[in-house]
Amino acid sequence: MGAELRRDDMEVAEEDISDSQAFRFVEHVLQSVRMDPFQVDLRDKEEYDSLLSIVDSSKKRSFDDEALLVTTLKALSEAVSKIDIMYHHALLNNIFTMSIWYLNSDTRDALLSLITRLAAVADQFLRECLQMLVNNFTPPGSLTAFIGQPRWLARKKEIYSQLHESLRMISDTVPLAPRMLKDIIDRSMPKLFDKKSKIVSFVECMLGLDNDRMGDLIGALLLAKVVDLLTELDALFGGNACAEKLDGLMVVFCEHLKSCKEHGRLPQEFDILKTIFRASVLRVHKSKFAQFIMFYACSLDPEICGLEFALFLSDIFIKKEEDSISRMSAVSYVGSYLSRARFISADTVVGILKRLVDWCVDYCDLQNNIGITTKPINHQIFYASCQAVMYILCFRLRSIMDYPNLKSQLFNMPFGYILTHPLEPLKVCLPSIVDEFLRQAKAARLFNASIHSEFEDALESDLSKTFGGMNRLDMFFPFDPYLLKESDRYMRPNFEFWSMVKTTYNNYNSDVDDELVDLDAPEMNVGSLDDHVEIDLNSDDDLEYSMNKMSITPHRSFFHQMMANSDTGLTMPARIRPSVSPPS
Repeated sequence: MGAELRRDDMEVAEEDISDSQAFRFVEHVLQSVRMDPFQVDLRDKEEYDSLLSIVDSSKKRSFDDEALLVTTLKALSEAVSKIDIMYHHALLNNIFTMSIWYLNSDTRDALLSLITRLAAVADQFLRECLQMLVNNFTPPGSLTAFIGQPRWLARKKEIYSQLHESLRMISDTVPLAPRMLKDIIDRSMPKLFDKKSKIVSFVECMLGLDNDRMGDLIGALLLAKVVDLLTELDALFGGNACAEKLDGLMVVFCEHLKSCKEHGRLPQEFDILKTIFRASVLRVHKSKFAQFIMFYACSLDPEICGLEFALFLSDIFIKKEEDSISRMSAVSYVGSYLSRARFISADTVVGILKRLVDWCVDYCDLQNNIGITTKPINHQIFYASCQAVMYILCFRLRSIMDYPNLKSQLFNMPFGYILTHPLEPLKVCLPSIVDEFLRQAKAARLFNASIHSEFEDALESDLSKTFGGMNRLDMFFPFDPYLLKESDRYMRPNFEFWSMVKTTYNNYNSDVDDELVDLDAPEMNVGSLDDHVEIDLNSDDDLEYSMNKMSITPHRSFFHQMMANSDTGLTMPARIRPSVSPPS
């Protein structure tokens, strides 16, 4: 493929020349300026300046200019051994500042081929080559408005593929490259206040590296950086712009997990995510959305990932070596997860419940032996586990009752011993959860009549009525209804809203017709629970209103009124804002 190299644009020759002639000419130009600038021949300097003009990163090009650039880039690739960082600094600067987004496919191939060859030059250009490729993870600002158009979406996919292939080739050729790439990606990560388009594009391209050998080399770092960005945005959540960034990132991450599932890599990816979740998310009580990456990953593979996550959380809770904050968070997570994950089987729920109940029994026995102190703050982990057990059963008791073998296992668990223990968990846990749990347990005949009478006395106690005071249980529900609009489509099909729950009192102790069994109990005021509310991301007022509805802060007058008429029952906690606890 020849190209016209004329004296008036490259000052080489007046006739057409072949690629091989162009290669020799470029090699000659590079060699002719490898000396003190004052000793360079004027003609050689002019030819070098013409070469710089062809590879000018800021230049707009015609079709002929683009063809000339392709030939020149290929010639430079053949002459990389002649390129010197001292004498060809201006040329290298032009190369490393080029944006591949404006180039056609052939030109991109030629430029990226040059970059991969330059990277292989020992101790010379590796960092600059990697940085140039990472810089192209995001399109130039002028393209932001068009990147969502079909023709640009296709080009974006092609560009990402070319960038990934170039980075893989460099990593295969230069052993030091993956470690250096980690550092460059770390330094180049988008900042919280960057535009959504920049954040989402960078992360989308970056996650594309998390496959094959590149994933083995740097995959854990890539996932950790994205999760860190998610949790930081989550902690700062507020206002339209922040919500859109978080929403866009969740879409990109969910698409990445779906791709991992399709290519058989999800189990390995999930193992990495568990470690990252343990280090970066578990103890962050302000997190409202980042944890849903685990929820979605589990929904893609319930039998392996779904079960593993439940066991992983319960293991953290049970281990005495873990700190108390991690243990309380873990049991809060497992309670919320088993309640909300529609893809988790009833036998898994019963198995985890048994682990929690067995731990509670051991804890009660220990307190009996060492002497009981009734200050709730000294037994927060115990109360957290009791609340998690009751919360799970509020959502899952009816479904468990449909399986005789699981019902038998559940009825053999010593709930009465735990909940009537002198530590009095019913007086510390959220009254709304306690009330709903007792209503369903009574309808299912989970306890005998004498135990139910003792429970009702506990509900009428002054301590229970004054929940929200200094003895409150500081808990949160990490998998409450998901409020991000665009990424909601990944969560909703697998999420159990309270309005979907079949309660035992509708099945065993109600006069409603069979055709109404699937509906929520009339007393529960379903419309005010956790039915999904769409956020208008263009309205900060609407967003703030929706977030405020997640608050678990109880109004004292509300509890006194509901306690005074216990037949109506308390409403289950709905949009519970993990970052807000009831005021002391």
